[in-house]
Amino acid sequence: MRQTAETYRKIRNTFRFLLGNLFDFHYETDRVKYEQMAEVDQYLINDLNVLVEKVLNAYENYAFDEVNRLIVTYMTNDLSAFYLDFTKDVLYIETTDNPARRSIQTVFYENLKALACLLTPIIPHTTEEVYSYVLDRSQKSIYLLDMPKITKYANSSELLQKYGDFLKLRDDVLKALELARNEKIIGKSFSSKVVIYPTEKAKKLLNSINDDVAKIFIVSEFVISNDPIEGSETESGIIQVTAREGKVCSRCWKVVDHLSDDELCERCDKIIKSLEEK
Repeated sequence: MRQTAETYRKIRNTFRFLLGNLFDFHYETDRVKYEQMAEVDQYLINDLNVLVEKVLNAYENYAFDEVNRLIVTYMTNDLSAFYLDFTKDVLYIETTDNPARRSIQTVFYENLKALACLLTPIIPHTTEEVYSYVLDRSQKSIYLLDMPKITKYANSSELLQKYGDFLKLRDDVLKALELARNEKIIGKSFSSKVVIYPTEKAKKLLNSINDDVAKIFIVSEFVISNDPIEGSETESGIIQVTAREGKVCSRCWKVVDHLSDDELCERCDKIIKSLEEK
């Protein structure tokens, strides 16, 4: 019973987080097309499609326990522990209509709608409540919506393979961060600087990521070293974690070299000034 309660709490909290960050998102006017999304956002869309395909197959075989397992695992590992974690920086810090923020919100909306529909046969009252808070609803009730359809994109296989490997590298970085935290070298991960002397495979992978890797790792600085370093030996290479020297931005909490007179980093200073001009 306790495990069932925890599973339901995980599902409900995930829906609450998604809804909470869609309060100003109107799908028809604010959505970002797949081709214009950041690469990691495209990965999540494809990852969601993999889940949808597996869940629909499980429903066809009346494997309802498998449906529950697949969805909870996805919500826990792919969303909560990965995507929802690092995207908070963009969602909370950037301006309302920032393209990166709208791209993330589009991913959130697609996940919310698909997951709610997939779970409706199992927890109908909860998903109906979730749907009642969605802006621009196309139907009066979630019971009138069709199950989500699977969409295949030209780069689906490539992205799934690439980010599957990247998540393994990320696990190595997270272990090094946890070790540094246990040794009192750092507090929060955002206060850290991570340097990696990667294997050839890891170096090629990191150089192919079309995004800010430091943002995804939730650290203030990430450096790829061409020279051997001291640190934790992992399958991805040698990883060194130190406290990032500098000053803490009072808005985004990133450690940087210089702050404005208002104790803001360059990024936050520009955002605040743009808001004041409106």
